[in-house]
Amino acid sequence: MNIENDRQRFLLEELHEYEKNTEMSRQERDALHRWVMDGNSVHENTALAEDGHGNYLDFLDVYREEMQISDKLASLDSEDQEEYIALLQGQDTLKSLRRQLDELFYKADVYEKVLMKHHLLDEAVELMEEGRRISAEFQASIQDMKLPEIEGGSLW
Repeated sequence: MNIENDRQRFLLEELHEYEKNTEMSRQERDALHRWVMDGNSVHENTALAEDGHGNYLDFLDVYREEMQISDKLASLDSEDQEEYIALLQGQDTLKSLRRQLDELFYKADVYEKVLMKHHLLDEAVELMEEGRRISAEFQASIQDMKLPEIEGGSLW
């Protein structure tokens, strides 16, 4: 009994079953075959990415996403590549922050015009002032709170 041969036979059977049920391009099929020939399951991936429940994403799902990212990067200049990579990593850049700020200013302008049109601007200003007052009172009450003691010191 050769465990390595049994494993490879299992991986090949898994691959053939997967191919029956999954549409893929020739390039995807070749990449998947190389992945399995290297001793990996079709249900594992290069990034060890999971679905949020501890299950690995299939190799092909991650491969497709990586190819999509690669194609997108190839179509961008170096500045836009940095922006795109930062976006993928959930990071802000000056460019993305400027875009968000511009969007906020635009929305604020539209909201103000709608409030003015319906004669609600004064009421909106009063509500904002009340909200600021309540927030300031809340912040002051938090600062006056005595935090409970725990063994070995405070919570903070």
